[in-house]
Amino acid sequence: MQTSIQENTGQSVDLAVVPEGATDGVQTPLMSLSESEERILECVQRAIRAVSRETKALREEKNVDLRAHSDEKSRILLELSRLTEMVNVKTLSSSVTSELLVLRKLLDENQKVLQKHLEAVREITEVLSKAMLAAESDGTYGAQPTE
Repeated sequence: MQTSIQENTGQSVDLAVVPEGATDGVQTPLMSLSESEERILECVQRAIRAVSRETKALREEKNVDLRAHSDEKSRILLELSRLTEMVNVKTLSSSVTSELLVLRKLLDENQKVLQKHLEAVREITEVLSKAMLAAESDGTYGAQPTE
């Protein structure tokens, strides 16, 4: 089984973070799909790779550029929105709908990982804020001792 794929950017994407079947459209010919469906499928697969990269980076606790990931996902979402305006989404082929389901699952997982990341950032901010306030205080207005 293939363990990674090369994108146009030359970056290797680890398929271990992409669920089984998520790259089926990349590995199989798109002969039976309409041109619009092919473009939608390619866009969905780019979204799958982008979300997978961000989720993997967050899990590995790397220094993640959230703005870059957000910008990439926004561009893909805009393109996907424009592409789906050209077709009746109720009549999309099973290959497109299955990839959309994979994307939905990946987005759910990505949301959970991002939530944990934001909670950690919030906790760190709270600790730093309290430390700064304590360092600036001369004790004049501090809490009164309780009996």
